[in-house]
Amino acid sequence: MRVLAPEEWGERERAHAERMRRWTRPRQERRSRGEKHPVLDFLFEYYSYRPGHLERWHPGAGVVMAGGERFLERPGYVRVEGGVALDPAAFTEKKAQTARYFLALLEKTASRAPRLSCFGLHEWAMVYRQSPEQVRHNQLPLRLGGAGTDAVVDSLDIRCGHYDAFRFFTAPARPRNALQPTRETQPELEQPGCLHANMDLARKL
Repeated sequence: MRVLAPEEWGERERAHAERMRRWTRPRQERRSRGEKHPVLDFLFEYYSYRPGHLERWHPGAGVVMAGGERFLERPGYVRVEGGVALDPAAFTEKKAQTARYFLALLEKTASRAPRLSCFGLHEWAMVYRQSPEQVRHNQLPLRLGGAGTDAVVDSLDIRCGHYDAFRFFTAPARPRNALQPTRETQPELEQPGCLHANMDLARKL
């Protein structure tokens, strides 16, 4: 166990919060004004990240914080010799299984050559031939309109292998995809050139 003095872990905590506020403060300011950002707000909403949680620093396993008693107010921390640390007992077998699954998924993903010919068409497939009641982002009209967007999808091959993108395809778009990914086949289809797979690294890690 490594022991950090109050000034050392305190500086790490402050530096982490400052890095996160580059993203969390604009998010909070936009919400206070009732404004939406089509990309940055999506990341907060899709992954359900609360700004306050992102700003919260943790020392990681194997670290003792001298004088860190206020961390005892958070779940998962215990008093140990020399200060306060993460409680190893809080890392349950269920969490260990989840960690092993994602580790294996990441290793398989990294072992494959990237496919760089998707061209973001999964996003187009999500709005392909959509009905008015299917529109999810009314504040963002399609640049080419419905007919123009459908024509692009009709003219190109879609080869999305990422389940969490494919599951949002409209019904007419699903048969047009070269692959039919499922949650069960995710470890076999994930590849490092996928935009969605790289976005998910934030959630998985």
